[in-house]
Amino acid sequence: MAFVPDLDILESSSLNEEMFYGPDCLCLQKKPQLDLEVASPGVGIQVTVTKGHPARTFRQAAVLVAALTKPAHKEFADSDLGDFLDDIFEPVPFQRINCSYAGAPVYRYTRSQSFDILDIDQKCFVLESPTQLVALHLQGPSAGRKVKLNIALYRPQSSQGGPGTGRVPVALGIKGYQLYMSCVMSGAEPVLQLEEADVRRDIESVELTRFIFYRLDSPTEGTTRFESAAFPGWFICTSLQPRQPVSITNQPDQVNIATYELSRH
Repeated sequence: MAFVPDLDILESSSLNEEMFYGPDCLCLQKKPQLDLEVASPGVGIQVTVTKGHPARTFRQAAVLVAALTKPAHKEFADSDLGDFLDDIFEPVPFQRINCSYAGAPVYRYTRSQSFDILDIDQKCFVLESPTQLVALHLQGPSAGRKVKLNIALYRPQSSQGGPGTGRVPVALGIKGYQLYMSCVMSGAEPVLQLEEADVRRDIESVELTRFIFYRLDSPTEGTTRFESAAFPGWFICTSLQPRQPVSITNQPDQVNIATYELSRH
């Protein structure tokens, strides 16, 4: 609660002010060199107009206004002062905007390793012209057609994944080629393709996230899955039928095979 003191007490000692009284109200006025004095017999307030004096401070003006308008039998409240300020100042409108910014994912390149890969149906990956991976069974001399994966390992800067979580970010390349698997949107669904690139470096842009897959290992079964980082829930898969392209699916191991065995020789 804010109170306005009686005018015979209000800063009388420090401001060197002179009191003027009327029938219904009183006010404070610093004692000036008088240039013009006007009396209003109807109200009973003596107004002194001066020249050459600096303007009063805002605090003094606010106290003066509060004193002049103080009700006779009502305590002066904080809300009353707020009403005075609303009348003096033009309200400034504010608009609240909520927004968020998602920073680009950052994957720190560490090293590369080469692996043989088989799906759990024992199909190998074979590179067909020009840049198409297919999965098929190979025996005897034709086993030399299988490709090895050159797996680039990354360390995520945040808690997106890592060895402790079983989610290791990797890029999957074809050994002996500058070809890497990427997951991109085509029409209504993502597709898997091979791109000529060299991503054995830090990945610091959203655009390059298409090359990143999470390697999901199952230590108990000794198998692995590869989930797209750009399209969570989509996994690299092979068909149940031989000689079909390696692709991507959001229904792993239902109408396709999305589980693999990796080995190093």
